[in-house]
Amino acid sequence: MLMSLAVSLIIVVCYYFVLQLLKRNKERMLNQGYLKSTASLFFIVFVVFGLISYVFMIHLVNIEKNSKKAIQKEADEKVLLVKDLATQYDKRANESMQTFEAQFKGKLQAYKNQRTNVLRNELGNPPFNLPEAILNSPSASIDVSASTNAILNAYQVKYNTNHKLLDSLVFKKADSYNQIFQQWDRLSLATNYVALNGFVKSSATLVNEKIKELPVDNDPIKVTISEGNLPLDSPIALAKVYSPDYLLPLIIILIMHAFILIPYFTYRVRKYNSPRLKDAEAEIINRGGTIEL
Repeated sequence: MLMSLAVSLIIVVCYYFVLQLLKRNKERMLNQGYLKSTASLFFIVFVVFGLISYVFMIHLVNIEKNSKKAIQKEADEKVLLVKDLATQYDKRANESMQTFEAQFKGKLQAYKNQRTNVLRNELGNPPFNLPEAILNSPSASIDVSASTNAILNAYQVKYNTNHKLLDSLVFKKADSYNQIFQQWDRLSLATNYVALNGFVKSSATLVNEKIKELPVDNDPIKVTISEGNLPLDSPIALAKVYSPDYLLPLIIILIMHAFILIPYFTYRVRKYNSPRLKDAEAEIINRGGTIEL
């Protein structure tokens, strides 16, 4: 955005500078003849800037008329995909802890009844991580419900932390992307359109990292997105995808430049009607006159 503003400011300054030069030399061009006066070369600047502006105007109109709906639809689909990932994590976490609780209670009760090494190893290692002190306790002193709640609470605390993190980094950021595209924020549109794929990938990676921390059912979610983006930063490439409108941008550029030149057209200067006076002015110019800067 800052780069766009800087370029726009430079163009405005150039237009202003050239316009002032044209105004200062209007009398000379009018009396000497536009084709003969070297000051008329300043009009080339308007032609050059006009052609450049025409190309970019074609591109902007092409985006507005042909690409807008496709971009908003694509952005909406990707935002919904990201939100669905966070929702899946919440659902997976709740199911995982319910399954974990049932498995933990079953294994710990079985261990109380039959203290085998197999059950001891299972309960002492992830995801159960039952402390050695409890495993060594007499069966009568092992409280299944209390031990289950203690281990389950650790996973619940971790889930609550992850839920807040995903809400901040995924849900809220997805809403900000959605706002940019639905409200059609032109200043940041192209940058955020390119960044959207990266946001989807990083969100999927983050969600899968949190899924791995679940006690059971922690297989990652497979995410597939379209890697192809519309070439919003390339007028020529976009023109190959959508056929642009050439007439409307031309009309806009002509009107813009007509308004820019109003101060020149309305600037009043002297016009020499006498050929002798005109020849005298030309002789002075040929002897030592210069373009006024």
